[in-house]
Amino acid sequence: MADRSQSADPSPLEELALFVDSVQDYAMFLLGPHGEVRSWNRGAARIFAYTAEEVIGRSFSLFYPAEDIAQNKPGRELTTASREGRIEDEGWRVRKDGQRLWVDTVITALRGPSGELRGFAKVTRDLTVRRDAERRLRESEEMFRLTIESVQDYAIFMLDPSGHVVSWNEGARRIKGYEADEIIGQHFSIFYPLEDVRAGKPQSELETATQRGRIEDEGWRVRKDGSRFMADVIITAIHDEQGALRGFTKVTRDITERRKAEETQKALFEQREARLQAEEERRRAESSYRVAQEANRAKDEFLMTLSHELRTPMTAILGWARLLPSMSPSDPTFREAVTSIARGAQLQAHLIDDVLDVSRIVSGKMRLIRENVDVVHLLAASVEGVRPSAEAKGITIRTSLSPGLGNIIADSTRLQQVMWNLLSNAVKFTPKNGFTDMFARRTASHVQITVTDTGDGIDRDFLAHVFEPFRQAENPSTRVHGGLGLGLSIVRYIVEAHGGTVTAESRGRGTGATFTVILPISVLALSSREDSSKMADQPPLAMTTRLADVKILIVDDDRESREIVREALRQAGASVRAAESATEALAQIAGDRPDVIVTDIAMPAMDGYTFVRELRRQPESDGISIIALSAFPASSVAGEQTGFDASLTKPIDPYDLIEAIARVAGRAEESRGA
Repeated sequence: MADRSQSADPSPLEELALFVDSVQDYAMFLLGPHGEVRSWNRGAARIFAYTAEEVIGRSFSLFYPAEDIAQNKPGRELTTASREGRIEDEGWRVRKDGQRLWVDTVITALRGPSGELRGFAKVTRDLTVRRDAERRLRESEEMFRLTIESVQDYAIFMLDPSGHVVSWNEGARRIKGYEADEIIGQHFSIFYPLEDVRAGKPQSELETATQRGRIEDEGWRVRKDGSRFMADVIITAIHDEQGALRGFTKVTRDITERRKAEETQKALFEQREARLQAEEERRRAESSYRVAQEANRAKDEFLMTLSHELRTPMTAILGWARLLPSMSPSDPTFREAVTSIARGAQLQAHLIDDVLDVSRIVSGKMRLIRENVDVVHLLAASVEGVRPSAEAKGITIRTSLSPGLGNIIADSTRLQQVMWNLLSNAVKFTPKNGFTDMFARRTASHVQITVTDTGDGIDRDFLAHVFEPFRQAENPSTRVHGGLGLGLSIVRYIVEAHGGTVTAESRGRGTGATFTVILPISVLALSSREDSSKMADQPPLAMTTRLADVKILIVDDDRESREIVREALRQAGASVRAAESATEALAQIAGDRPDVIVTDIAMPAMDGYTFVRELRRQPESDGISIIALSAFPASSVAGEQTGFDASLTKPIDPYDLIEAIARVAGRAEESRGA
């Protein structure tokens, strides 16, 4: 049979003893009727640093300071506990090492069933840390209060939630002139000028501080004597732990003198600035003559260049134009004359396009029409465009195109303009019988195109300015090569507008030059637009039936423009009539409805826009397609808002015009058949 004394559960008294002994935050021990220690728990050992063997049997007065023992405080506490049943006290006690600690002590009398005193239970808690914290807090609060009250440069006071003053410091008394008993309980709007009070500014500032937490303001405030002062004010909302508004703190500083000092300093600064500006103006005046000379020189050089470039082809145009009437079409030089006139006109159109492109770039109006562009086809077309000029000088154009150049997303017309400019420059600056090379390769992220020539090269000093407009290395009066100096600036703009870069390299005069264009490969996919240039490759005879049976009305106040357009369309097989004004055109349309109208924009009395609006309001205009011929950019003319179906920019290539009419005429026929 098992031993019951070993397996039995502990008694309640044993459990209580275990509980008391395990407590470490409180010293819990028993005293005899005369105050001798009878038990000692872990908390007592931790707090007083005595072991049970050192303290049991000794008087509990061992823990009291000498001054308390001298006044018999331990004995009085036992007497009070015996009489009243318990006593609670806060005071100093002494550890074994002599260190003092502030404790909270409860002594409870223990009596038997018959009421006889058997001893005392003593529970002690160490409050030293908490007392020190409370003391420091009280000292801090007192120091803060004294600090606030003694501050004289700032008015620091409290408002209740409705804006009434509840505290007042010395700075507030000095700045605003009110004693505390005069102002506490008053609404703080008393400090604001009457116009601010009427405008609701005080209440508005409290609402803003409540919503945002604080508000800062500079403005006029009023003292007790009615005088005004400029104040810098901060109002801060105060909330309790539950978020309820308890009031506001208001800190005000008189900045009147500072504002005066700032104004004085500002005046001195303005005087100093005026003096410096006067000195700068004097320096500018001293150098203005040189600046004016340089500006005049630059202007004269550009005008000389522009005059030369425009007059040179004009010489051939005017000369051959005067000779043509006396020449027979069978004369061998007749075709040469016509070709020369066309070439000169094309050169002038190119020069004008360059000037207009620079204008569009400066005004930010150049737009790109992005599409899928076959890089090989674009480069080949660019080479073919400059090949006649190269062959005339005996220059060989060599190309090296890496396989797989593929497509990029870009404006094909503008990129061809870039390559034409670079290749034309290379041919222009390469001496006779020289070489021009074009290389192209594709990487995972971009296409790189390089044009290299064996020409004059570029001075190192001028290399940094080569892409600037109107900058040329040659003197206008002695230069060998033509051009306005705009082509490379247009190249840089177009390439950068595509997100690419263009660079120029040269080792100096006589070493040739290399231009490198890097274009990013877009991840977008666009459908290719119709290539109107295909028509230009067709021989004239193929055009004779392109516009057969299409009735066209030309509206233009310029006789020469009407005649060239009429002749081009007549050769394409169209039935053509002409009107020299919009009013005349409206009258003709009423009698004989055309399929397509080709109209100028800038006309006297009624311009092209008004003409189209008038026409579109008439029922007989249904199904008529209208094409604008304008000196304005095509993108600014065509569209639903203008009423035009298409637009071409002057000067106009006849093949482009025929192709545009063929497209809109096809739509017109479909609408009539519907």
